[in-house]
Amino acid sequence: MALICEVGSLGAADIAVCVVASRSVADLLVCKVSSRGVAQGNDGLWCEVTSRSVASSRVKYVTSRTSADLLICYVGSRSVAGWTRQHRLQGKL
Repeated sequence: MALICEVGSLGAADIAVCVVASRSVADLLVCKVSSRGVAQGNDGLWCEVTSRSVASSRVKYVTSRTSADLLICYVGSRSVAGWTRQHRLQGKL
């Protein structure tokens, strides 16, 4: 389940995330959803939460690809959301 909480510092984050414009560059294609239940079982479906204690991952958005742990590209469809290649964070969001 990907319950994502944005935090203000890298020290408080589990993952540094960089948003990229191209799907071919992204490690993960992400579709934002409003339901926690829908997000269950798919790293590509992100339900944003405000509570750190509820979140499955705390992320800090960064602008530099080289300092990011994960490159994501937002998509509008749940059907295309998911990993584009093997990644060490698969199943850990």
